[in-house]
Amino acid sequence: MTSTETDHDNVLTYCERHPGVETALTCGRCEAYICPRCMVHTPGGIRCPDCARLRRPVMYELETKHYLLALAVALGVALPLGVAAAIVLPVLRFGFFGLILGFLAGTGAGALMAEAISRVTRYKRGLALQLIGSAGLLLAAGLYLVASGLRPESIPRDIAGLAAVVGSIMAVWGRLR
Repeated sequence: MTSTETDHDNVLTYCERHPGVETALTCGRCEAYICPRCMVHTPGGIRCPDCARLRRPVMYELETKHYLLALAVALGVALPLGVAAAIVLPVLRFGFFGLILGFLAGTGAGALMAEAISRVTRYKRGLALQLIGSAGLLLAAGLYLVASGLRPESIPRDIAGLAAVVGSIMAVWGRLR
């Protein structure tokens, strides 16, 4: 032992939650000894579970009223979107130009759906709202198929419609993430 070392360096410390685990790691807030099994990574450093107090961000906390409002808006937006798609997209059904315009129209429709849901829920986000928005867009796609009179066997040839569905779901998924 050199003169610069102290007896403090040789003291063994154990986790307060797991007494059999040797550790030198302490909580960044209360300085309690913690082991790798009970440490929690936070933006303020490593903490014990008591000090971590991790909460979901407020924008991801949804109540029943948010689900109901989102469903109502998704239905309200899906109906005109489906009819508008039946009017506009059959003209663009074939070719590369139709594919591009279908994707752009779908992206706009998805952004419209996401913005409507976002505003009515006071800018809440999350997986449930993504699924509700996507379901609304699939309903709009179904209305498009019914209103435009497409037979089920001709769906794979409807390039613009498929591009619109993909673009719309990508847009709503990204904006409500």
